Amino acid sequence: MLSRSRIPSFVTAVSFTALTAAACSSASPPAEVVGFTASPLVTATSAGGSLSVDVRTSPQPPIEGLQEAQVVVTDTASGQPVDGLSLTVVPWMPAMGHGTSLVPTVTAKGNGVYEIDQLSLFMAGEWELRLTFDGAPPSNTGDTANPAFDVP
Repeated sequence: MLSRSRIPSFVTAVSFTALTAAACSSASPPAEVVGFTASPLVTATSAGGSLSVDVRTSPQPPIEGLQEAQVVVTDTASGQPVDGLSLTVVPWMPAMGHGTSLVPTVTAKGNGVYEIDQLSLFMAGEWELRLTFDGAPPSNTGDTANPAFDVP
């Protein structure tokens, strides 16, 4: 029989073994959700109607301060990912009428995935990501989307 003083270390060893086995699993999540939750925080359609935009944040839901976000862009007609876009992101707080002084950086990851770093959501309230799309396909040049969400 195990003494009470040995149970915590035994439980810890079992937990560590289970976590290690899970971490070594060969299955990997789809590329569009690596490091982000599977469910989007918000989905929006572009002003031109040709693009669908899923937004995820890390952490999700977003918190006050710096974080990362991911935008997955698909063609609304075909459902196919849209690559080759240049994406401009302006975090905007409509109630206050201003954005942030920090300019987010955007990295295209392929398969319609664009990752946003240095996203400053510095106070609680409703925020928009004012997105402008330029590039391929040409019909998307100048199209915009403004997905909105709350920072608690």
